[in-house]
Amino acid sequence: MSALEIVLISVLGALVIVVGLYLFLLKTNVVNRLQLFKVINNVARPDSIVFFGDSLTDFFPMQDFFPGVTIYNRGIAGDKTVDLLRRIDNVIAIRPRKIILQIGTNDLGKRAKPKTVIANINRIIDELQAGIPGVEVVVISLYPISHHRIWLSPIIAGLRSNKCINEVNRELEVLCKRRQIPYLDLHAKLVDHKGRIHRDYTLEGLHISGLGYGVIAEAIRPYIN
Repeated sequence: MSALEIVLISVLGALVIVVGLYLFLLKTNVVNRLQLFKVINNVARPDSIVFFGDSLTDFFPMQDFFPGVTIYNRGIAGDKTVDLLRRIDNVIAIRPRKIILQIGTNDLGKRAKPKTVIANINRIIDELQAGIPGVEVVVISLYPISHHRIWLSPIIAGLRSNKCINEVNRELEVLCKRRQIPYLDLHAKLVDHKGRIHRDYTLEGLHISGLGYGVIAEAIRPYIN
């Protein structure tokens, strides 16, 4: 076996270990978050605000940005639209007055078609409005991604493309206009001149940096207050 082959096998082995560890931690986080939501719901206040989504919501320190506002974070890293549909009863049980919804990037990461993402988001809104009469749903655009932020960016951003993200966002805006609900275009605040997420606003091409969440929080603030 040549030195090059040994190096390639070692690198491949390391990547397998990293991916395995990531999937284990992701699964552990899902289980823990779902358990936590059930416990918190026992003391949750109605007429609150709920953020509902995936890791972009899960990792958003919204309580720090909006002190004094009763907010419940119902984001789970790795979630897709179908996952939100499976756990939507947990959100309905709180009976919030407003729900900030963002979901879909992980669907695209699994090669879901934009029209499927839109159909599922439409169904999520249907179920939220049916379960909580009078609730206000605010839909946030998908964020741009980058395969060029760091060397791991191609792996982390994966199969997502800004072309598909833009397509989903166009259809999301149309959907929100048709349903007469607010659509918040945060994509425009995070994108750079190349159509990627600005390097200062992302950690690795997918997830949001502290500076990025600062931009997001300021854009969302009018909908919170």
